[in-house]
Amino acid sequence: MRHLRWIALVALALIPYVGAVHNPLLYDDRTLLDNPWLVHEAGPVSVFQHDYWHGTKHVRSDLYRPLTVLSLAWNMRAVPTKEGVRSVNFAAHALATLALFWMLTTISSSPKGTVPERRGQSPAAWIGAALFAVHPLASEAVLWAVGRAELFAAILGIAAFVLFARLRGERGLGGRRLALSLAAFFAALCFKESAATWLAIGAAWSALLPPPDRPPARIVAARAACYLATFAAHYALRASVVGWGRHDPPFIDNPLAGADTATRVVNAVLLFARYVGKMLWPRMLSVEYGFDQLPVVPVLPWGALGAAAIAACVVAAAVTLHRRGHAAAAFLAAFVPCAFAVTGNLAFPIGTIFAERLAYLPLAGLCGLFGLALAAIPKASWRAVAVGVLLVACGARTTARGGDYRDLATLSEATAEASPRAVKALFNAGRVRMRQGQAVLAVPLLERAVAIWPDYARAWELLAETYGASGDRARAEDARRQAEAAASRAAKGDEPL
Repeated sequence: MRHLRWIALVALALIPYVGAVHNPLLYDDRTLLDNPWLVHEAGPVSVFQHDYWHGTKHVRSDLYRPLTVLSLAWNMRAVPTKEGVRSVNFAAHALATLALFWMLTTISSSPKGTVPERRGQSPAAWIGAALFAVHPLASEAVLWAVGRAELFAAILGIAAFVLFARLRGERGLGGRRLALSLAAFFAALCFKESAATWLAIGAAWSALLPPPDRPPARIVAARAACYLATFAAHYALRASVVGWGRHDPPFIDNPLAGADTATRVVNAVLLFARYVGKMLWPRMLSVEYGFDQLPVVPVLPWGALGAAAIAACVVAAAVTLHRRGHAAAAFLAAFVPCAFAVTGNLAFPIGTIFAERLAYLPLAGLCGLFGLALAAIPKASWRAVAVGVLLVACGARTTARGGDYRDLATLSEATAEASPRAVKALFNAGRVRMRQGQAVLAVPLLERAVAIWPDYARAWELLAETYGASGDRARAEDARRQAEAAASRAAKGDEPL
């Protein structure tokens, strides 16, 4: 019976994506996988000596993901096709689904490990993992080759956490189980730096443990020191390659990069609410949310009030659930915001203001909460209908989203439709139309882009080309002047580019 549950979860994780296995590799996938160094030279030692974008057109990168690069390198040597690359991602998503099932079973089990087998028969853990398997918001991480950084960081992070959580009934430091947890945590960091968020998740778990299950303070402190030392070792290794400083992301990708600390923190909380909204209603999906799709909200008058209300709701939910004895639900309520601790623009601005792939790990927590809620439906037939409807609806939306990736034109058009104020999305869609020989159709998109951001020099340049291709020389010349003026202002530092 247990094996059938696992098989069903794997099937749910794979079926919505099967139709996308032949889709081409686009954007960052192409940039990274067309890299001769990655394909021919990257090895188990050399990947630790270079940044993520080494060998590509990107320079001064402060991204450090050696195991992601190594996995892509080995993938391209073993099966150098788009089907081979996507199949690994699909398999990783299935493995992440099983890992989540393991985690959800663990957090509702007894400390001594004698109950997991019985609790594993409860539908809550399976329902939560099943919803995660088919949820459309996970699709960006699964469908992009570079999204495997999210997938494997989640898998290894969950493994590290589960091993840590299973120490709750032990009074010693942890021995081999702790060592395995630390190794998994370090590997997760090497797939993506944001795996550091597991420090916050682990702290939340320790804080919410009931006193009978909580180890002595000295043991808690010693274990925490081990995880912090592992993080410090990774950070030192990373810094030795990419440096100790950070490079501010381009304004067009993350307008919060130039905001003051208070404004950034307020917007980070508001964006968290937007992520949760996408988890609850993933109708419109996009790969681009940069300027000016999500305008920066000022702290006053309503920004700070909205952020405070959202934070208060999250804290109140976790505290209320904990006080009522729903320890697993309280932890999962805390899990979702903790999982954004690194990628949520809270502590510092990251490379993007908002991205669906960043919700991959937080989504696991919310799906776990839904699993608990649905499992609480008293009548089995009603519960089965509710779960079935959600799985079918989510699976259908995920399958449809995979269709958006069937070619560059379809994806760029879908992105421009979903993010109609993102100037980068409009620019990319206009460029694709121009390459297809549809200059007249490219003009409206580019005109919208420069209307939203008059200092977007690249859009003015492309607009000049489209006007020229359309035979409108006067407007083409005017667009060139606008492009030169915008580039001049950017060079002087008058405008953020």
